[in-house]
Amino acid sequence: MRPSVTNVLKHYGQQYLDRFGATLSAQQKKVLRAVMACRTDQLGTVSYLCLSCGHNLTVPRSCCNRHCPACQHDETSQWCQRQLDRLLPCTYFLITFTVPPELRPVLLAHPREGYAAMMTAAADSLTAAASNERHVGAGQHGFFGVMHTWGRDLKYHPHCHFIVAGGAVGEDENGLYWKPSRANYFVPEKVLSILFRAKLRDALKAVRLFDRIPASAWQRDWVVDSVAGDGRASLKYLAPYIFRGPVADWRVTDCDWSESLDDASLILQVKPSGQRKYRQIPLTVVEFIRRWLLHVFPSRFHRVRHYGFLHSHSRYSLAEIRWLILASCGLLHYLACSVTTVAPAAGKLTCPCCGGPLLCLGYQPPSTSFDPSRCTTRGPPNVSPSFASTA
Repeated sequence: MRPSVTNVLKHYGQQYLDRFGATLSAQQKKVLRAVMACRTDQLGTVSYLCLSCGHNLTVPRSCCNRHCPACQHDETSQWCQRQLDRLLPCTYFLITFTVPPELRPVLLAHPREGYAAMMTAAADSLTAAASNERHVGAGQHGFFGVMHTWGRDLKYHPHCHFIVAGGAVGEDENGLYWKPSRANYFVPEKVLSILFRAKLRDALKAVRLFDRIPASAWQRDWVVDSVAGDGRASLKYLAPYIFRGPVADWRVTDCDWSESLDDASLILQVKPSGQRKYRQIPLTVVEFIRRWLLHVFPSRFHRVRHYGFLHSHSRYSLAEIRWLILASCGLLHYLACSVTTVAPAAGKLTCPCCGGPLLCLGYQPPSTSFDPSRCTTRGPPNVSPSFASTA
């Protein structure tokens, strides 16, 4: 069996549920069962007929769970392309908000309230600091945040990434104008760390979690990191983790496929911070699954949130802001140019034998009893010929 995250979860997931199911949340068990059933007969199959050679093809359905490392590759690329198309001709900043270790047990025990408080506190900190005339100034700013809970070795490390447009849209008696930020930083990191600590403290008080946090957490310096760029590298970094969970399939490079869960082990590829090469970390399968389940988000939790003029209900359109930025930079010759983005056509299933077109014969329900409420399959069948089995 090929070593991968998906195969490890499928092979040992049931043993893990039998032993530790009582300690898992309902959402964690639901996600684990969905990944175990992904692209198996438990979710049913879709039958195809080749119109050229008459070959019959049976393709198992995928679970479409946002935590599954084998699903939603198309969703990832489409989301990334949509965000790249929305980029403005200005400097962007990747600003990361982290919390000290004292807060992690509380956030892990109350993820829905804790994660929402983190994102709200970080967004309010950015808005409050950027509105100061010494930094960017009054106006409407635009940014969006992504919630992450893992470190490079899959340990629990909750933090927020915010991609921030370097400027603000202002309005005076002459109309709208673009006010750019500094090129090397949006807001000083020290200012953001102090504001974030204060606003998260107030947010946790509002949801009655403040009393569970040691006082030492509020007496230390908090870490906020800011990196300037054009936004493209940040989007390409964040996109895979939004739809496919904390670790890709290929990062599990070796696995000892023992029959017993206690004796099974694997090798996880980890790239240390600031280095280009990956290093190997040996883990038991029990520890690997435990770490993987730590990063299951609450159901219907919005991991990506937009603010300011990047929000869908903003009164300013992105086309209007783009014109303001170009006019403020004196790039008037760009205003007469129009760029038309042509989206690539959706890929079609082809016969693996002759490459001919396939005719869908319909969906075949699973032969064994399986509770669909335990899985998150939604919409039309998400299938791929690379996972097909011939009939």
